[in-house]
Amino acid sequence: MKESVTTRRLLACGTAAGPLFVIVVLVGGALRPGYRPIRQAASELALGSTGWIQITNFLVCGALFVLCALGVRRALHPGPAAWIAAALTGLFGVALIASGLFVTDVAGQAQRTWHGTAHNAAGSVVFLSLPLLTFTWACHAARRRSWGWATTSAITGVTMLLLIQGLAIAEYQGLYQRITIGLGWTWITAFTLHLRRATPTHPRAAANRLGYWRRR
Repeated sequence: MKESVTTRRLLACGTAAGPLFVIVVLVGGALRPGYRPIRQAASELALGSTGWIQITNFLVCGALFVLCALGVRRALHPGPAAWIAAALTGLFGVALIASGLFVTDVAGQAQRTWHGTAHNAAGSVVFLSLPLLTFTWACHAARRRSWGWATTSAITGVTMLLLIQGLAIAEYQGLYQRITIGLGWTWITAFTLHLRRATPTHPRAAANRLGYWRRR
């Protein structure tokens, strides 16, 4: 029972991290004078005197997803999906932390800094690791004939990859990024919430409900 409770708490970290990140970005963008959410990326909220708020957002939410990765591993163990899904969730969290540690450059800045380059690299990992996680879960769900999860996860991953292409359009970079974040973060919130609900505190019930998702 203690192990099930721990698993649920770890998964709850991921369930909370998604909404927390989105709320901070949306509120921060709305309240900052001169900031244009449609044009400017969320990372630009880390600049200036109030930039520490978005930096903290990156660090806290990234740490929560790293903890969540441990819960994903425990919830799906044993089987390859447990390792792959946990690794991608953890990579997603680490990339968010790196995005906070390495602050982005000012948009349009002629000369790139090393920390701006590192931030962009971390951002690429963020927006690629999450679609890979959706595809991993889609394959896992399809093998269990859970077609709702398989279809939803696959569509989410493909849509995210298509939306990422819009980040190259400077006039609408912020808009495309926010749609991508909203879609991806909503999916991972639902994913972790599903695993959490499938992990009852009673050991026998946990075995019965999670057995469907584990390798037989």
